[in-house]
Amino acid sequence: RYDRRDGTGNVRTGDHSHTAGSLPGLLRQGPAAGKLISKGSVRASVAAADQRGLDPIQEAIRLFNDRFFFEAHEVLEEVWRQEHGESRVFLQGLIQICAAYHHTQNGNLIGAVTLLERGAEKMRRYPAGYMGIETAPFLAHVDADRLRLKQLPPDENTSAFEYPRVERRIQG
Repeated sequence: RYDRRDGTGNVRTGDHSHTAGSLPGLLRQGPAAGKLISKGSVRASVAAADQRGLDPIQEAIRLFNDRFFFEAHEVLEEVWRQEHGESRVFLQGLIQICAAYHHTQNGNLIGAVTLLERGAEKMRRYPAGYMGIETAPFLAHVDADRLRLKQLPPDENTSAFEYPRVERRIQG
């Protein structure tokens, strides 16, 4: 497991040495491994990234592709909280898919299946390439994973699970 909820909304992270240089304060490594990071530090990290001209959605995609699904969920949730436009439901779908893969990592396969279905359904409401995200191959992988997970016994080890990648074309 990469992180654990402690009942307060805070997260404990493990040693993610290959993510050095990510949003400051979001992921801890080395001597800080296992220390609490609060939702406030996630908000501060998103704000700091925004001030430096970094795209928090791209940072969340990087985290997702590095299999830090909970951290990706947290970054996207902060963006979602600030969003009041048409992309809100799309972001919610992506957040649910992040949470689903976090559940997969932690052995909660029933929760994962439910969230994969809900998240994919929300993202399908939008045109292909919405927000620059290549949704067709991503959602095809999500759908295949949902079917695979439904067939696994509840106590199945998912450590060798093949997770999808989010591909995004950034308009410049």
